[in-house]
Amino acid sequence: MPSLHRSTMGRLVLQAAAGCRSGWAQRAPASMWARGYSTEQNDATSGLPPAQGPLVGVKVLDLGQVVAGNFCGALLAYFGADVIKVEAPKKGDALRSLRTLDPSGTSLWWRCHGRNRKCVTINLNVPEGRELVKRLSANVDVLVENFRPGVMEGWGLGPAHLRPDLIYTRISGYGQTGPRAPDPGYASVCEAYGGFRHLNGYPDRPPVRPNISLGDTLAGLHGAFGAVMALLHRNKLRQQQQPGASAAVGGQVVDAAISESVFNMLESCVAEVAMAGEDRQPSGSTISGVVPSGTFHTKDDRYVVIGGNGDSVYTRLMSAIGRPDMGSHNPSYATNSHRVAAEGEIMGAIAAWCSQHTLDEVMAAMNQARVPAGPILSTAAIMQEPQYKARGMFHTAAPPSGGAAVTMPALLPVLSGTPGATRWAGPELGEHTEQVLKTELGLTDAELEGLRAKGAI
Repeated sequence: MPSLHRSTMGRLVLQAAAGCRSGWAQRAPASMWARGYSTEQNDATSGLPPAQGPLVGVKVLDLGQVVAGNFCGALLAYFGADVIKVEAPKKGDALRSLRTLDPSGTSLWWRCHGRNRKCVTINLNVPEGRELVKRLSANVDVLVENFRPGVMEGWGLGPAHLRPDLIYTRISGYGQTGPRAPDPGYASVCEAYGGFRHLNGYPDRPPVRPNISLGDTLAGLHGAFGAVMALLHRNKLRQQQQPGASAAVGGQVVDAAISESVFNMLESCVAEVAMAGEDRQPSGSTISGVVPSGTFHTKDDRYVVIGGNGDSVYTRLMSAIGRPDMGSHNPSYATNSHRVAAEGEIMGAIAAWCSQHTLDEVMAAMNQARVPAGPILSTAAIMQEPQYKARGMFHTAAPPSGGAAVTMPALLPVLSGTPGATRWAGPELGEHTEQVLKTELGLTDAELEGLRAKGAI
């Protein structure tokens, strides 16, 4: 859904949400459904747009921070989960102040990654705050956290302290076990430790990083994927139970490490070392062992990526650049192994041809020959691309309290039957504290005032 339209969402998503919830209600925490909790009823009373997606009816307590934890929570919330985001009072999540700020002084990064969440402030450094989190955890399906391993246990909020059927999703630098588990781990150092930085760049220059927090985002994605798999497993166990059996089964810990999330992208690198003694090295704008695939400079000072590997694609590519003699029918270029041996010659021929043609001419020739190719686009250029617009990749939404609307990227994948949606941009700090604590825990105004006096909220 490319933008937020409350009038249409109200009609379109309730049917899908009701269908999803009928299944989830049977496996949600008993206390939650015994109290008659409804995501739509709760949101309707607060003026929030209703949820949509396959996770409608799933409840998440989100103690995640900065990028990895927030991206995990954003994915779950985007696809319909009711996510309660917990932050420290006064200062809040560090992501609120990073990079470019909106007119209110809040990070646009937060507005994107904080979308669809209900934000409460709770001080985990005081006993009363920790007790609130423990009570909230009794009414959710999933808990997300990315504190340093051992911190939650020190607060009495580790997996062993909470419900046995809770899906406890943990994101850390190096995982919850092993000699490096206690070490602090940012995306930058974990990308290096996980093997990505070694492969990224040119062999004659220092390793480089992309200008995004790739490791954190990958860890958040793995955390969300693990949480959904664990929910499916718990559902299967509950479906197999005999009538009258306890519903408190099927909980587990999802252990997602930033370094291992990057490591998970290494394709066959491990096997290449173990079986062939080959330790893959950085290769600039190409990929080693696959020819031709690379970045080429065009006549009008643009860059285009062309992937011509595969015998038939390669032959069509060479014909398109006026070198049919170098097609795969020639024994010197018959297979990828032959082409790797002749990499300099092949890449040189393609580079020479591209340098004599504009980007539009290169793209026209490649499309006609059915050779995968595409320009290197900046974000500004992406936002003008008809393909991205046609796919609904840009959503516009304001925070629940109002303020400037934010254009942000959609979250993926696209689901045909139960798509997710951007319901609102990242809320203000503590915006839903009273609503959530009254609705979830039944606290009174006097009790809330007492907690404020103790610095718990």
